[in-house]
Parts: sequence; structure tokens; C-alpha cells
Amino acid sequence: MKRSQMNLAIALSLAAIPVAFAQQTATKLEKIEVTGSNIKRVDSETAAPIQVITAEEIRRSGKQTVTELLRELPINAAGGLTELTGSGSFSAGAATASLRGLGSAATLVLINGRRIAPYGLADPNFGQSGAINLNSIPLDVIERIEILKDGASAIYGSEAIAGVINIILKKDYKGGLLGLTASANRKGLYQTQTASGTIGRGDLAKDRYNAFANFEIYRQDSVRFREVDSFLNRSEFRNIYGTGQISSGFSPFITYQTNAAGASIPSAGSTCPAANIVPNIFNGFNVTGTPAANGGTACIYDNISRAEIVPKSKRESVFARATADLSATTSVYGEASFVHNNTYFLGFPLAVGQGTGATFNPSTGTLNIPPSSLAIGHPNNPYTRAAPVRARFEAVGPQDNEIDGKTTRVVAGMKAVLGSFDVDSAILYNRTEQNVTNYNSIRFDALVRAFSANGYNFLNPEAGAVKPADLRIDAKDSAKSSFAVFDVKASGEIGTLPGGAASLATGVEFRRESRVVNPDPLKLVGGIFGRGVAAADGSRNVSTVFGELLLPLAKNVEAQVAARYDRYSDYGNSLTPKFAASWAADPTFKLRGSIAKGFRAPSLTEITKSTTSGFFNGVDDPRRCLRPAITAGCALSIPGLIVAFPGVQPEKSESSTAGFVFEPTKDTNLSLDYFTIKRRNEISFLSLTEILNNEGSSDPRYANRVVRNPANTSANVPNDPGAILFVSTGFANLGGTKVRGMDLDARHRISFGESGKLDLRFLATHYFAQRGSGVPDAPFDSFNGFRNAPQWRGNFSASWETGNWVNTGIVNYVGSFKAYTSTTAAATIATCDQPGSAYLSHCIVSEWVTVDVGTVYRGIKDLRLAATIRNIANERPAFDPLARPFNSIWYQPQGMNFILSARYEFK
Repeated sequence: MKRSQMNLAIALSLAAIPVAFAQQTATKLEKIEVTGSNIKRVDSETAAPIQVITAEEIRRSGKQTVTELLRELPINAAGGLTELTGSGSFSAGAATASLRGLGSAATLVLINGRRIAPYGLADPNFGQSGAINLNSIPLDVIERIEILKDGASAIYGSEAIAGVINIILKKDYKGGLLGLTASANRKGLYQTQTASGTIGRGDLAKDRYNAFANFEIYRQDSVRFREVDSFLNRSEFRNIYGTGQISSGFSPFITYQTNAAGASIPSAGSTCPAANIVPNIFNGFNVTGTPAANGGTACIYDNISRAEIVPKSKRESVFARATADLSATTSVYGEASFVHNNTYFLGFPLAVGQGTGATFNPSTGTLNIPPSSLAIGHPNNPYTRAAPVRARFEAVGPQDNEIDGKTTRVVAGMKAVLGSFDVDSAILYNRTEQNVTNYNSIRFDALVRAFSANGYNFLNPEAGAVKPADLRIDAKDSAKSSFAVFDVKASGEIGTLPGGAASLATGVEFRRESRVVNPDPLKLVGGIFGRGVAAADGSRNVSTVFGELLLPLAKNVEAQVAARYDRYSDYGNSLTPKFAASWAADPTFKLRGSIAKGFRAPSLTEITKSTTSGFFNGVDDPRRCLRPAITAGCALSIPGLIVAFPGVQPEKSESSTAGFVFEPTKDTNLSLDYFTIKRRNEISFLSLTEILNNEGSSDPRYANRVVRNPANTSANVPNDPGAILFVSTGFANLGGTKVRGMDLDARHRISFGESGKLDLRFLATHYFAQRGSGVPDAPFDSFNGFRNAPQWRGNFSASWETGNWVNTGIVNYVGSFKAYTSTTAAATIATCDQPGSAYLSHCIVSEWVTVDVGTVYRGIKDLRLAATIRNIANERPAFDPLARPFNSIWYQPQGMNFILSARYEFK
């Protein structure tokens, strides 16, 4: 669409607003805006399925973060980050939601119906290039959360493919409130503490103004795997996936020599503490220097000692809002918030030598390849030739990471009633900043000197010419992401149809997006070894015009027609329509359905000037893994490069819903909705599996992407191509996904007279199909019920309110799934928690059921006391052999967890 056409569209959409000025009897209408529509209405029941979580439900749950609250919803699924994942990723410190399992990139998160600036740090490994950090939203100022279970790009634009999470904050507050919450499991671990306070004054109805402010302080203690080994670990599997055993890595110091067969074996100068000698699981060499198959012994490093299951984190936030009525029909408002997040992740000393790969040098586009052998004359090389080596720089210190983040959000706006139209216009500025410190990083130039003659003495670090202080550097990265937005929208009645008054919503939005990621200057020249590098610098303008009609076509028949036009200054434009309708067959039964288009614009890190180099973990080299006479090549950590692509196009989707709402009595409500979402042109990078399987191909997608060490020409190891040093890939529109299923929401209230009332609710999501492909033009494979794709998820809650007490019980359910992918050609045998060798590849991860109970006491004036026990049966996470020691996507590791809270409110 040309610019003149866009200007005409804007003019036509705004032309309806002057109709309102012709009416001189304007009054303030008691209408609300419901997520999924820009039209204010009295009836909150729409043609789209919406789940509402109230502030009271949030308080009863005992949960202390938005992430914790959303992760157990049946509609939320695999594909997002939580506080338990991503510690080693480029998005460390962030937590996101993933509706329908389509990833956070397909889930739009709003605050008061307006967009949030994405997390500054971008993680291409998780597809989180535009992730919204839920940890930046304080829980105490939330009025309610509305979750739209429908595609809504026609209403809200990009990302609203799988659904919308609209976090609605308090609009006013009068009085004062102090709150304290603390939690821990039964062994005193997983401790968290929250303190909050709110103070406000002014009555909008009486004083015509209100202003309030809130503060919140949150703390979370670190928990290491070793501290919870007895709970997470299964003794019968300890030798394979136990958290208590010494895990993979390099021993403190091993040099190698060539044996009679021409293979490298540990030499006499190696050191292997007795505690580091463990059963050898994979093919390799044992501590005596002879080849060892499974069941032998190996000398490996204890990297479990500092491995965390929960990082140490803290958050401080302030929020303020003021509202003033200028007249009976006009009000102004302003919001300001500031959130400080700090997360500290424990790491390990860096491993160097054979098998540690290379470092990308962004300044030259080449690799900085470190030495893997000790030079003649090195203090630890007793030979008259170079000696291959594997070692850790223990004296340099562990490679911890600290992420310090700040989020600022300011909104100033005006609401007015103009004739029959409600008009809302605002200016918003939102910025997120992250500063990352990579402690005890290794300088590349010092690393080269450390392997040279008279270099670093691994056995006596302060004795060599290169000392730990020469190697050590604390690398510092920074990132910023910001939105500057101006919008104006209006909704009101425009005429009469057979079913009643027709309504129109229309508006425009102008948004400036920017994203800058600055790595440590030394990383930009490949000067730091073993650390990922992410760099980005881009901005763009987005102009939007939208319109929506609510049409009562006949009595009890209502239609919604919406369209939105977004123009991006980088890739072009997107036009997205939506149609929805409902029919109230009788006062107790309503049919509803929708058809919608959707899109996700490429994020700035995918389309602008951006590169990311890091490590792809758990990779099997198809040319070396498990080959005879080759002792490496499996479960590798491979350095890699991911680059942005200016030609990438938006993801596109088609979605539909169909269902009903049945309300036979005022105390009973049942809704059942069928959904289907098909997404194509998905933005991702070409997988390493595809690249490695097509190494040597002339296809430009795969050619020259794999860099290896020189081939081994030894007769004892024929056709060894050499170890992988580096792999490059890039963003592109690859493959697609299709999901199909149903949502069930059943509620019933029972009155017991003076004995109180009982509220029952059952929520469930079931998938009939989950299919996808990461390769263009390839047929979709089913992953429904396979790896990390359970077919069922749900919860059942019962809340009994009597006198001053409210008692609640919740049953949470995660369905079983196969511990492998749909392409695995083998029969399923048994559940994964059954001992046996075959379970490693083919088993079923058991269903997981937990029960939470809680009570609230309100018998003391102005005081509210609450206690919650989560997972009262102390159920361990279902055993998943491919997610050791537990699957953080679906399961919580705390076991029985106690939460106590107190809130005192004063007038």
C-alpha cells in the first residue's frame, strides 16, 4: 500500500469520530473494555474465549511473581523461559509465557491494553528475540489478568498469534496497605520473601481525583542441585543421570601421548583426584590410559558442585498513578513505574584444550582458534614434542554471570466522552536496560601465551610466567530496548440494526522501536575465549490504523468485524482481518466462533544489524560420534554464529475457534471451545542437525557452514574428518506449525446457607494435533504426545468460603508424553521411572499430579492472614531421561512448599 493510500485509510477511519460531536447530550457511560476488542461495552461476554484471573485469586494462590502465576495455566505450554531455565542463555534473567506451546514470540503480553518493550538481551537459541520479561511486572499492583485464547492481530498487531495476556493494573486506590509474604520448602530451601506497600488518597466520585503509589521488594535465594539431590534424584538411575555424581567436563589437568595403536591416551603427567574417577558412561579412555567401553572408568570434572536449580535474584519496584476528572466527560491520567531486577548465576571454571572449539572474531569475520597442545618447554610438558592437553583454569575462578536490569515505563493520557464516543489517547515511553557481567572470563591473547613455553603452570598457577591474573577479565555487556508510542482510539455507537445499536472502534498508533546490544569491546575482536557474543543496533517506525465493528445483526446474533493495517519501516506492511460471531440460542446457551489472520513481524535482532555467537550444546557430530577408534564427537558443545537477515519476512498465521457457553443457572457456567492455529514462514535459524547432515552439499543453505580441525590421516583412525571448530547459520523463514485442540472451562457454585458457599472450577486444554517442520517445503511431522508435548493439561479448584475463612484446594495435572520425538523409529516400552537399559531412548514420561491447599483468615479487622501449602504430597517431578535432573518446562522442583502472608489495610 502506498503512503497516500495509508493516509486515506487513516482519514477514513477517523472520519467516524466527528459523528460524536453532533450529539450534545454526552454523558459518561458505564462501559468496560474487554481484551480482544477495542469497543467498550456493558456485557463482558464476547465471541472470543477469555480467562480472567482476579486480584483475589492471585492472593489466594500464594504465588509471588507473574511467571509463577502463569506457568501453571493449562493454556500455557512449552516454549517459554522461566526463572528455572535460560541461566546460560543470552536471555538470562528473563521469564516469558508461551500460549499453545508456540513460543513467547507468538504470545502478545500487554499492560492495560498497550505494548511492552521487549527484553534487551535476545536469545536466538530459544527463539526469544522479542521476549517480554514477566519478571519486570510487580504482582501487587495487578487488578486482574485477562487471557484471550484466540488470535488477535487484527486488534493488537504483531505477536498476537496464539493469544494475548493483558495485565490490567489498578486504576485507583484510597487508604494504605502493607503486605509481607515468605515461602520455603519443608527443608528450608527455595526461600523467597516479598514486602509491599500501597498508599493513596482522593475519591474520584467525590474529590474528582485519585493518586496512589506502590512499592514492592522481592528476594529469592539460590538453590544448588546438590542441596536437593535426595528429592530430585532416583537412586536406581544415579549412575546415569544423578545430580549427586561428578558430571561431564575436563579433569583438572590431563596431557596425552600416543600409544602403540596410534591413539591418544592420558600421559604420566596427568592429575586425576580419586573423587573424580567415576563410571564411564560413554566411549572413551579410562584413567589407566586404555580404551574403555561402557562400564569402565573415566576421569572427569565435578561440575555439579556449583550447578544451580534456582539462581539468586532480587527485585525492587515502584509504581504510581494519578487520575483527575477535568469535567463530567473528561479525565486525565498518568502512570510511572520503575523496576530493578538483579539475577546472579553461578558458573564453573573454564575448560580449555582439545575439544573446546574456537572463538568468533566479529571485527574480521574469522575464527580465533586457541592452541590445544602445550608447547615444548611448557612447565607441564615433560616431552620433547608438543603435548595435547585438556584442563580447567581453576585458579582463574568460576565463570559466574550477573544480570542487572532496569525497566522504566511512563504513560500520560486523556479520556473523554464525545457524544456517543469514548475516546482514549496517550503517550507511552517504555525502556528496558540490562547490564551483564561475565566474571572470570579468559583473555584470548593470554590463553595463547598460557600454552606456550614457560606459560601457565596448571599444577602451580602462581609459578608460571602467565598467572591467573593475566588471564582473568570480567567482561561487561549491555543492552537497551525501547518503545515510544502515541495512540488515539475511539469507540461508540454509530447506528441501529435489527438486533440493536451498532458500534465502531477506530484509531491510529505510531510507534518508534529501538534495540541496541553492546558486547564487551574485547569480545568484538575475539579477545575473550569461551563466551558468547551478541551485538545488535537497529530501530524502526511502525504506523498503524485499525477499525472494528460490533454488529447486532438480529436479536441475539452479534458479529465482530475487525481489520488492522501495520506499516513497518524495515520489511513493509501487514493487513490482518478478523471475523467473529455469537448466537444466543436462548438465555442459557450461546454459540460462538471466529476466523482470523495473524502475523509476527521480524524482531530487530532478526532483521537489522545483528550477530550472535555462542555455543550449541548436546550436538552429535554425524561424521565422528560413536565411530570406532574415535573417542569424541558425541554430546558436543559447538561454537556457532547466528546472523540477522534483512530479507526475512513476517510469520503469518490463520486461526479459528468454535464453541459454546452454557449457563443453565446463575451458579453454573460451562464453556467448550475448539481451536486451530496454523503458522507458516516461521522465523528461525537453520538447525545444526540439518547443517551437519548436509555438510559438503553445494546447496547454498548448507555450503561452507562447518569449520573443522585438519583431518586425521593416521592409519589407525581412517577417514576422521577432524573435530568441529565452528558452525555458522542465520535467520530465515523456515517451516511452520499447526496445533488443534479444545479448551474446557466449567464453574459451579453451591450455597450452604449459613455454612457458606463452595466455588468449583475445572480448566483443561487437550490437543488433538500438534504438528510442525523446521525445514521449508517439508511435510509436517506430528509431535502430539511426544517430546515435551503432552496432550492434556488441567487443574481443578475448590474454594469454600464460610464466615471469616476461605479454604482452597487445587489439583494440578500435566499429562504424560513420550520421551522422544515422533521420528524415532522404535516401540514404546514403559514409563521412564522403570529401571532398565532401554528406557534411555524409548519410554513415557509419567503424568504429574500435585495438590495445593490454602486458607485465608479475615476475622481481625483490617488484617488478612493466609497460608498455602503447594504440592502437599511432596510429589517429585516426573522422571525425564532427556532433561536431567528434571524437566523445568513442566515441573516445579520444590516439593512441598509453604507460603505465609499477611496484609494489613488501613483507611
